[in-house]
Amino acid sequence: EELRATLAADLETAWKHGVEAGKAEGFAEGEFRGRKQGVIRVAMNCLRAGLDTAVVAKAAELPEPIIKKLAQDNGIEIA
Repeated sequence: EELRATLAADLETAWKHGVEAGKAEGFAEGEFRGRKQGVIRVAMNCLRAGLDTAVVAKAAELPEPIIKKLAQDNGIEIA
């Protein structure tokens, strides 16, 4: 009976730790996605404003081919 109670308590503790770890991981993933979307949004605005892809790439800290692909995929003409 005592062993059963100890096992149940250990299981509950492990479950609580798992839930907390899952929440922390979810928040971190959400923050990462949000920052990524923000960088893309700013890069798009810069491209629409006519900034050179090299400048946008440097500001967004992304490779220039990614910036060019972003422009192409969104119908933004670049020189």
